Amino acid sequence: MTQDIFIPGAILHDAVMGAFKARGASFEVWCSERGIYSTAARSATYGQSRGPKGSELLREIIDAAGRDVVRTAYVARVVAHAGDLSNLGANQ
Repeated sequence: MTQDIFIPGAILHDAVMGAFKARGASFEVWCSERGIYSTAARSATYGQSRGPKGSELLREIIDAAGRDVVRTAYVARVVAHAGDLSNLGANQ
């Protein structure tokens, strides 16, 4: 099994939110059901909480959202973003 390499930030956060929505679930409800402050969970997805607890929370969030769905959305966004950046150089 290959290890996922997710870089916390806006792209990962959006992929996680989209994965929850695709499942008909809610990030906020998931947090509430587990007694987790949604702000703490957002900090984990954005990379503002990178210690052991934040890393474990991020793993749990990605698993709950659906690791395969998050991976697919994340990779698509990263590739699209890279294309946008390369187009900037072509326009100069």
